[in-house]
Amino acid sequence: MRNDIRRLMVGLAVAGALSGCNAVLGPTAPDGHWTVLDRGRITFYVRPGSFAEQSADVLGSVLNDQFAVSVGTLSLRYDGRITVFLHNSGDDAGFGSDAGGGDHSGVAYPDTETVKSVAVPPLDGNLMALLSHEVNHVIIRNGLGRPGTSFVNEGLASAVLSERYHSQGPTSFHHWVATHRAQVPRLVDLVDDDRWREAPQAAAYTSSASFLAYLISTYGADRLRALYPASSAAFTGKFSDVYGMTLEQAEIAWLTFCEGR
Repeated sequence: MRNDIRRLMVGLAVAGALSGCNAVLGPTAPDGHWTVLDRGRITFYVRPGSFAEQSADVLGSVLNDQFAVSVGTLSLRYDGRITVFLHNSGDDAGFGSDAGGGDHSGVAYPDTETVKSVAVPPLDGNLMALLSHEVNHVIIRNGLGRPGTSFVNEGLASAVLSERYHSQGPTSFHHWVATHRAQVPRLVDLVDDDRWREAPQAAAYTSSASFLAYLISTYGADRLRALYPASSAAFTGKFSDVYGMTLEQAEIAWLTFCEGR
């Protein structure tokens, strides 16, 4: 696995373990050591003099582009404003530096349109994609409601990543699937929430993002929107109803698609 994709997906998997899309309403009341920066649809809370403060203009451009891409790709009705707290470390964010990636993690709180994340150097595609993934949780949850599976919840937040400012997105995910077939979990396992938790999380995140991106590019967003709320128990049946093929047939077509990229 290329190092950039591996670091991103491990960070996202850690975020998932920390409740990457949290049912809690949001971060506790912030302390007074913040600078507030408005950038389009994003309001950043950053530590004064921090790397995050220095990077706010670039990150604002990235996340505003992501907002437009996510809403447009999924045909969502969401016109909100997202607050993003950027901490200097995992400890500062309350993630803990020993959390297996706490300095490269984030959590989304869709109910309050808020994201809490760590922002440390370098200013690269991994950081941009991590923040975009968490912002997507806010956008998608407020636009489509609660997803039925972890597979869709985490996969879709990466499947619609914009590749305008970085290379972490569908193209790189499809490439990973094509070159790491032995590590790709079966879709029937990934759509089962119990088995999702047992799967290697970096592979689960990458594979789910690739498959959902493939569905959107091949069949459009409307069908995926219909599949979005299906629970683990109902997923395979709903998939057949929506797409006119079994999940296993779609899996073969997806893997063939990735190999041909």
